[in-house]
Amino acid sequence: MEVSDLSIFREYEKNNRRGLELVYERYKKYVYSIAYHYSGNREDALDITQEVFMSVFKAFGSFKEQYSILPWIKKITVNKCLNFLRSRKESISLNETTEGGDELQNIISSNEYTEASIFCRDTKKALEEAISKLPEKQRIAVLLRHMKQMKYEEIAGTMKVPPGTVKTLIHNGRAAIKDNLMKQGIWEV
Repeated sequence: MEVSDLSIFREYEKNNRRGLELVYERYKKYVYSIAYHYSGNREDALDITQEVFMSVFKAFGSFKEQYSILPWIKKITVNKCLNFLRSRKESISLNETTEGGDELQNIISSNEYTEASIFCRDTKKALEEAISKLPEKQRIAVLLRHMKQMKYEEIAGTMKVPPGTVKTLIHNGRAAIKDNLMKQGIWEV
């Protein structure tokens, strides 16, 4: 079950522990994926994730509910990761490999592992899931319009419905996608 930031704040006001559990459940994978790609191994990523949530939990009571939690957690996560990298005393060879078998020199020079690309992949996956949850006619209309760049009249001919119906299907489909992404904290108002 996906909860909104506002629901988390309301739950926190009623029960601090439950509110913090909801924050953790909602953002733990996101924080861990960033921490893993900075640290390169599971143990350090788990340590960083724990530090991030300790900081989040300490400061959550003073966080303003009108703001989105995701950018705040993202900033804390990146700062903890950078602190982790600075605190490493041992030197690291660029020929070392991660648990995934990638050499550090390839990760550093690759855009594949940047924070933005991780977020982009997560957003793309969430968008694909939101589209797949649409009713069939809405999904087809949205895909024809945005994936195939078809005009409303072309879609109407393909789907054998009036152009007005196509506009309604696309409008309702976009609204449902937006609502789904807002609930996940990906689309901000």
